[in-house]
Amino acid sequence: MITDFDAIVIGGGHNGLVAAAMLARKGLKTILLEARSHLGGLVGDDAFRVAPLPHGLHPQVARTLGIDLAMKPVETVTAVAGREPLRVSGGTVTGASTGDAARFADMHARLARQAAALSGMITREPPGFGSNGWGQLLALGKTALKLRGLGKSELRELMRIALSNVADLASDELGDMSDGGALAGMLALDATLGGAMGPRSPGTVLPLLWRMAAESGFGKGVRAMPTGGPQALVQALSDAASRAGVQVHMDARVAAILVEQDRVAGVRLESGKIVRAPRIVSGAAPGPTLLGLLGVKHLDAEFVRRCRTVANNGMVARIDFDLKDIPLAVGSTRLEDHHRLVVAPDIAMVERAFNRAKYGDVPDAPPLEAHLDSARGRLEVSVQFVPAKAKWSDKMRKSLEEAVLAQLATALTDIRRLVRSSRIMTPADIEMEYFLPGGHWHHVEFRVDQLLMLRPFDGAAHYRMPVGGLYLCSAATHPGGDISGAPGFNAANVVLADVGL
Repeated sequence: MITDFDAIVIGGGHNGLVAAAMLARKGLKTILLEARSHLGGLVGDDAFRVAPLPHGLHPQVARTLGIDLAMKPVETVTAVAGREPLRVSGGTVTGASTGDAARFADMHARLARQAAALSGMITREPPGFGSNGWGQLLALGKTALKLRGLGKSELRELMRIALSNVADLASDELGDMSDGGALAGMLALDATLGGAMGPRSPGTVLPLLWRMAAESGFGKGVRAMPTGGPQALVQALSDAASRAGVQVHMDARVAAILVEQDRVAGVRLESGKIVRAPRIVSGAAPGPTLLGLLGVKHLDAEFVRRCRTVANNGMVARIDFDLKDIPLAVGSTRLEDHHRLVVAPDIAMVERAFNRAKYGDVPDAPPLEAHLDSARGRLEVSVQFVPAKAKWSDKMRKSLEEAVLAQLATALTDIRRLVRSSRIMTPADIEMEYFLPGGHWHHVEFRVDQLLMLRPFDGAAHYRMPVGGLYLCSAATHPGGDISGAPGFNAANVVLADVGL
């Protein structure tokens, strides 16, 4: 059976949904093919979600798609054994001394200003000298004006810290504060979460700024999440795609991308069905898309080498604990759905965990981020620095669970008594379940040599692939992962520009 469309979107993750809705809104007859039985990718599995704490769509993406999601600010609760937690919202710290809170607020305000100056690059094609070089230069010029608006002193400071490490930043800004350890640990986790770098690795400040830039639309460095959680986000995107006229097919696994005369011509599903279209936008990772579905015979040797050697070793495991009872408290603070619990008491602890993981060992005391989903009676924990290439056994899984419970118990003293059951997904499990090489949240590592015009790698950085009509829109593309929808938004705009719309 053959069906003709103007565009095929492979993958119903949040970026695929954004791209499909954007294309259909402009009149392209679009079909979205999702291999699994539900939409949302890492965000959308109602039984078990792998994605980080859900953020909102980038405001520009939401406005374009007509999505008006109610948002609520996220408050971070830092856990340190034997003392009351600090509560952090943006640059405001509750529970710290007046002087310490003021110093943290000053640092955060400066980082937020610097991030806001970079924010214009989030929803644009990365700079480069391609066929649209002048347009890209104009966009880059606008960002340069924003950076210049920071003033000479702050611009020099941005240039100084951007490629430095977050441990040095924390030491310079928070080192002699009585609450500096807990705040520095939180900062270190924020800069490294989802990645394979430690707080003393060069270049870890830039990912921190980049995340803040993506969140700048909600206020100066204020993190927010949709009311109703990830289900509300996925439903809003699904509704936007339906309104635009996207045909969504689930349980429709693509087996191959078809090529005719050096251009894509459609896809063949595992069922044998052929779907034809002159444009294909893939929300899958670069390796599965280019080396798997497309095939190396359509690519030159150097391009294949770059694709195969991209850094993508996942370092995050996910553990969900089903709870017998909901009331959880960190000291006198009752844990709520809008809280993000962070267990990273200082920089040294985060660095020790990284040092174990980089040699393939699971740390005894991993830093982590946890979120309570009270509607499901579940504590969802993202465990940082769990190496993808560890040799997993049932004993190792149990050891990891025990290590995480021990860390949680420093904050949630009753956690062991309240746990009914648990489910663990290591990076290796994530790779198998979600077809993500390395089991990496962001599909490829988020580091200086894989950002902007180098993301996911040189030669594949502007969404267009070497075979005509093939585009990437996954978290592997600019501006990267997390849950903003910006990669799908940018990729769709590139497709529309190529079509002349």
